[in-house]
Amino acid sequence: MFGDEIKSTQQVIIMKKLNVICVYVLVVLMLGVVGLSVPKMAAAVEKSTEQKADQKALKKGLEETLGMPVLKGDVWQVMSHDSKIAFIWGFGHVVSIEQHLMEKFPELKRDSFVTKVVEGMADIPMETVITRVNEYYQANPQKIEAPVTNVIWDLMIKPNIKTGIAGRPLSKIE
Repeated sequence: MFGDEIKSTQQVIIMKKLNVICVYVLVVLMLGVVGLSVPKMAAAVEKSTEQKADQKALKKGLEETLGMPVLKGDVWQVMSHDSKIAFIWGFGHVVSIEQHLMEKFPELKRDSFVTKVVEGMADIPMETVITRVNEYYQANPQKIEAPVTNVIWDLMIKPNIKTGIAGRPLSKIE
């Protein structure tokens, strides 16, 4: 009788920890999606002084929320190869954790950024990702401010997916 009570309590604790992890991962992914979308949407709209101020505030808010700046080409180009591997590996781990949670808890399944990363980057080796990002910034020095995640989305994910996030049609803004 007490063993069942202890087991039930342990299961509740594990579920609470998983919920906390899941919420954290979802927040990080949502911030990543916002980070991917905002620069491109803003470029499509005529930028008034007010819009520029709003963008600056959003970028600052994202950086404060993440606790670090969004990785862009200027930093990427001076990073060591090992640091680039670590970044791509970390990016992949976030995706893997979210995918695992969706498999384990079907109620979390949705057509999200993570599912698009998995679909679009299937079988692309880390070295290829690093090489393509390097080549992008070398070929596009005027786009040095583009976040690395935007480059990965545009070069390797978007061309390999059928629909956008949440089943939306792919567009120039996405």
